[in-house]
Amino acid sequence: MKNDKVRIANMNLWDAYIAGKELYESRVQKEYEQSELSYMFEECFGCDKHLLILNKEKPAPEEGVKKLFSMIERRASGEPIQYILGKWYFMGLEFKVGKGVLIPRDDTEVLVRESINYLRNVDNAKIIDLCSGSGAVAVCMGQNLKNAEITAVELSDEAYDYLTENIENNGSKVKAVKDDVAVACERFENNYFDAVLSNPPYIPSKDINYLQAEVQKEPRMALDGGEDGLYFYRIICEKWSKKIKRGGILAVEIGIGQGKDVKQIFEHNGFKNITIYKDINNIDRVVVGERI
Repeated sequence: MKNDKVRIANMNLWDAYIAGKELYESRVQKEYEQSELSYMFEECFGCDKHLLILNKEKPAPEEGVKKLFSMIERRASGEPIQYILGKWYFMGLEFKVGKGVLIPRDDTEVLVRESINYLRNVDNAKIIDLCSGSGAVAVCMGQNLKNAEITAVELSDEAYDYLTENIENNGSKVKAVKDDVAVACERFENNYFDAVLSNPPYIPSKDINYLQAEVQKEPRMALDGGEDGLYFYRIICEKWSKKIKRGGILAVEIGIGQGKDVKQIFEHNGFKNITIYKDINNIDRVVVGERI
């Protein structure tokens, strides 16, 4: 250990990178290495791969090396890289994340993009984002629809703290509401919203324990969609359909294989012109329906 301390204390940046790479490859699945190690290294030393090449011989602060090794050990335990960094990017914006909040994922861009397409020509659109989590959907909608009135609803204490922080950090005008989506509808008049959006929990309860280890580190509350994964779609359609203006939309993200079932739930609750949109992998990802 004494020799290790001397070695750490005398490392340059290149030494630190190589030592981190060797530790990562011995402790973590190698297919993630290139991007994840770069993220961690930059967080510890403020140095991306380009600057690393130019500053190989620069001394590596001991605390930075210790932090890098600690982050790699956390990753080896199955903790998501996003939680380790304490932040993640979604549609070009930075969002604080950590234990207790769902990590923003690229798949959700489909929900934001298609909702913007529907609302682009609506003046002063009124939008609500249910099960908002980190606020990624609500904040990005606000970035793209400058005159919109946007509300974000989240029940979890931990997630709500991230939601409010991300709203503030991104200079957003989104209004945060801490409430259960099953009852929050009572706060609003009928025919009020131009759009109700949601990326709700949609994993069937029985499948939670079979998810990747790192996904299981995320809050079960944000993953568990009930026995068949469709609980929240039924609640949202039943409770929120009357809150949408005629001609307005309900748009939700869905899990793999849920397109047909969610479309039927929409139809049962009176939505028309229902469209299913695919993600970049050609998987059904978003359902949008209009209230007629």
